[in-house]
Amino acid sequence: MTISKSVVVNLISIFLSDFPDCFRQYLVSKLKWEKLGLVNGKIFVNSYFPPFPSRAFESVRKAWRCTMNGTTVPEIATIAITNKCPYDCEYCSVPDKTVCDLPTGSLIQTIHSLQKMGTYHFSLTGGEPLLREDLIDIVNSVDSRSIVKLFSTGYSLTKKRAKALKEAGLFSINISLDNIDPQKHDAGCNYDGAFDIALNAIQYSKAASLLTCVATVVTKERIRSGEIFRFLEFMRELDVDEVTIFEPIPTGKLAFCDNAILGDNERGLLKLLHKDANGSQDNKYPRIFSFPYVESSEYMGCGAGCTRLHITALGEVMPCDFTQVTFGNIQKEQIKTIWKRMNKTFEKPSSGCFALDNYKLLRESNHKASDIMDSHHIYMNEEVVKKNELPAFYDNLMNNEELIVSSVVENTAKNTNPTDGADKFAASAR
Repeated sequence: MTISKSVVVNLISIFLSDFPDCFRQYLVSKLKWEKLGLVNGKIFVNSYFPPFPSRAFESVRKAWRCTMNGTTVPEIATIAITNKCPYDCEYCSVPDKTVCDLPTGSLIQTIHSLQKMGTYHFSLTGGEPLLREDLIDIVNSVDSRSIVKLFSTGYSLTKKRAKALKEAGLFSINISLDNIDPQKHDAGCNYDGAFDIALNAIQYSKAASLLTCVATVVTKERIRSGEIFRFLEFMRELDVDEVTIFEPIPTGKLAFCDNAILGDNERGLLKLLHKDANGSQDNKYPRIFSFPYVESSEYMGCGAGCTRLHITALGEVMPCDFTQVTFGNIQKEQIKTIWKRMNKTFEKPSSGCFALDNYKLLRESNHKASDIMDSHHIYMNEEVVKKNELPAFYDNLMNNEELIVSSVVENTAKNTNPTDGADKFAASAR
């Protein structure tokens, strides 16, 4: 079900009433490229942001408020809860599938700490996260201040497990699927039957009323052959709620595959796909979240190390899962201490994927793709991180002259509850 964008404009004016007009107007201008919908009776833009009104969306508002005042928080945390996986995917960024998993208690303690720090979105990845027997407990440990997404191949998902994950609080699941041709997908995973496993997982997820998404890596060949368009039509036929589009990143198994990197025209097409699919009224394609568009200068850019972090299955804390540089380990230090250290290097979001823009620098410092580098031993040119222009989203949020005095905001907050009005508008949309 789609939602009237005029309703969301009203919601923005309520929820973000203490933000500058220019920022609110910017957000409204971007809505034409988003396909709004309902999940559990609440309005949502895509699976990476909490629905509203909700307690988790209030966490978004607080995080943006911190950014506006010059302090960023780890808004999004991806956690590889295991490296184990029966597949051997060609795009995998996991260097070693033999390592032991972090203890449940350590993971849950870190999750609670991140929630206190302001994280509103957790992505649980692997390896194959469904292989952890304590997955339900991990998902259940995240309270309503945040949403939880699961990245999976679909391997070992059953109807019963999907229902249990939903009941534990899982918000969405991303099933990996990289071609409409079963043989090509299986070959890319190096696992016979991977295609059918993914399709079954999609059906189990839908049956459990989970927000069901597909993650796909779009290569040059998929664009040139037109397969990506047929793929998206097929996803619509399967009633997939959303497709996340990734582009090949030269890390992990692709660390030395420069020819896999998309050109400007190919990347531009993936940006247009986001806009065309979400802005069109014909519903030919499902909702699309295209990272080449979202991380571009015209939108949110890349928040690696600044508004997001990644924790490996060994506990190493990195800017993102594609930037193999560790700033500390949660088994040795508190996540808050590590975050502060990393945040000093990544002080602001950058326009464009950091790992993609700096892969040569990273590669020169690490000749073995399987290694994770220590931040103290890498030649991390600080000018690369700091001189990059702010993406439009953060430029409107951080660099404006309408900054409201904190005391005024606090007084307003005491007398108004944005959720009250928002509930009424949300109800009118249903």
